[in-house]
Amino acid sequence: MEKQVIPINLGMVKAFLIKGDKEYILVDVGLPQSFDKIKKFLIKNQINPKNISLIVLTHNHLDHTGGLMQMKTLTGAKVLIHKTEGDYLARGISTPVQARSLLAKLIMKLMKEPKIKTFEADFLLEDDFSLNQFGVNGNVIHTPGHTVGSLSVLLNNGEAIVGDMLSGKSKRNYTIAKYPFIWNDISALRDSIKMLISKGAKVFYNAHGEVCDDMAIKNLLEKVKVRTNI
Repeated sequence: MEKQVIPINLGMVKAFLIKGDKEYILVDVGLPQSFDKIKKFLIKNQINPKNISLIVLTHNHLDHTGGLMQMKTLTGAKVLIHKTEGDYLARGISTPVQARSLLAKLIMKLMKEPKIKTFEADFLLEDDFSLNQFGVNGNVIHTPGHTVGSLSVLLNNGEAIVGDMLSGKSKRNYTIAKYPFIWNDISALRDSIKMLISKGAKVFYNAHGEVCDDMAIKNLLEKVKVRTNI
C-alpha cells in the first residue's frame, strides 16, 4: 500500500495531512497551542500552507478545532464539518458526550467546560463527501458514536482517519485497539467501525494513541461486553 496519510504529532493529539495529486487536505487542527507546531511541521517538510485546500474536522472538540481560525487564515482552505457539529461550533459550544466510566465521569466533573471560538464552516456535511475535487481518491463519511456528528476520512487505498472513534496502545510487536474515553453512543460507534471495515478500511489512524490495523479492530469488536455504566 502506498501511504497517503502523513501524521502530525502534536503531543496529546494528532492531526493528519493527506497528499493529493497537487494539493493537501488537513484533518483536524489540534489544540489552540497546536498551531505553531503544525506551522513548523509544514516548514520542515517544505509544504506551502497555501497548498492545503481543505480542512476536515472529525468533530467539534477543542483538541481538534483549537487552532482553526489561525489555520484558516494561514492556508485559505475551505473547512468541512458535519452539520450537527457545525451547529455547535457556530455557537461556540463543545459537542456533548458522556463519560463511559466512573473515572471519566470524575475527570469531566473536575474539568471546566472548554471555550470554543465560534466559527462558520464552509461545508456542512450530511451525506458522504467525495474528495476527488481536491485530488484525493476517497470520501468523508459520517461515523457517529464518539459524537453524534463524528466524521472519518476513508481513502481508496484502505487508510482511514477516524478522529476519536478509537485509540491504539502499543504492546511490544503489536497494537491493541481501544474504545474512546468518552462517547455519545457506543452502539453507533461499533456500527461505524464495522461500516468502515465493510468499505475496505485496513489502517485506522487515531487522533490519540497508535495506528491500528484491521486485525486489532476486529479483535476489539469481538469483545462484546462493553462497559456502558454512564
